[in-house]
Amino acid sequence: MNNMVTLYHRKEDCCGCTACANICPGGAIVMQPDEEGFLYPRINADLCVDCGACLAVCPLQNPVQLRDRLAEPEVYALKHKSDNIRMTSASGGAFTALSDAVLNDNQPAAVYGAAFDKDNNFAVAHQRASTKEERDGFKGSKYVQSDLGRIFQAVRQDLSQDMTVYFTGTPCQAAGLYNYLTKIGRGRDLTEKLILTDLVCHGVASPRLWQDHIRQIREKYQSQLLDYTFRNKEQGWRGYNVRATFANKACAVNTKEIKGFAGIYRSCLAMRPACYECRFANLNRPSDITIGDFWGIEKSHPELDDNKGVSLVIVNTAKGQSLFTQCKDSIDYWPGNTQDCLQPNLQRSTARPAGRQLFWTRYQAKGFAHVARRISPVTIKGLMGRARRALRRFFGKKQ
Repeated sequence: MNNMVTLYHRKEDCCGCTACANICPGGAIVMQPDEEGFLYPRINADLCVDCGACLAVCPLQNPVQLRDRLAEPEVYALKHKSDNIRMTSASGGAFTALSDAVLNDNQPAAVYGAAFDKDNNFAVAHQRASTKEERDGFKGSKYVQSDLGRIFQAVRQDLSQDMTVYFTGTPCQAAGLYNYLTKIGRGRDLTEKLILTDLVCHGVASPRLWQDHIRQIREKYQSQLLDYTFRNKEQGWRGYNVRATFANKACAVNTKEIKGFAGIYRSCLAMRPACYECRFANLNRPSDITIGDFWGIEKSHPELDDNKGVSLVIVNTAKGQSLFTQCKDSIDYWPGNTQDCLQPNLQRSTARPAGRQLFWTRYQAKGFAHVARRISPVTIKGLMGRARRALRRFFGKKQ
């Protein structure tokens, strides 16, 4: 057995980006889930040739060195001019505007992003899109670590055919892709037509728990799930307004079962260990453009806060500047500064909760429904809603 069997010594040192598995020349590395459902590289020692390529692309061991990085990032608040696009986006529609500019460029282009795989129990995975209709599946927050599979190799293939590629993902995924392409190019610059966008990331939750959640709500409503959103805006932009629709025409919004996974996510108990020591929770981003919710807009630009969503856009490179300029006809935007946008995950990692180990012990012993029930808070707003529904039922019967 050779000395390359272990790529990391602690789980905090692996973000699961798949760069190592994609670059391995002998196919010795596969991504396998651990007991929490997160994917980690496993090496077949019989196939490993000790070339070191896997270690060379790891974004946690090799920080990204982007070309044409701006001396100071440019910060903007952004709203898409289409209210319909804003209402179906997590924040202000920045992703749609930016990816539209790529797809409208009259050049061969592909967009990559995370989507729900509706044919696979709504598993979250990165997919490829070449049309706006396909791209729309990437809109909205997912809060689950996406499975990248062999997406890096698909991106490489597109770039090798002189296509423009727009990739969006968590900062560690963007960094892993960039490192992979710079190493696999063998002297050729494969990143010339690559545009990277990363998200202001709070952390990614367990795919295993997500699958448990989907199975639970399908059993509860006795129907196939058709659509799911964490950030339904019918009640406004802020918070987690979770909405699910089913084939039997049932529609559930913010019910106890529907919000079970969101409650776990907000608790931070089920995030990937590396998220608690995130190397990217700062303004030194590994991408051309960073996007997210513009939290604090009510303080820095109160006139923009209509509770329909405002995007934060941080332009990091000259390439990012060019793309932002291309989408200006479809957006309203206002310049800001780094102090306006300095939300927690642009300053530090999400803190590891003290009860994380106990959470997983209880999950392993009693299952998803038990831990979701213990975490989901009983709020005053929720109690008032129950009281109103009870009164309506009571007076309805009296009539």
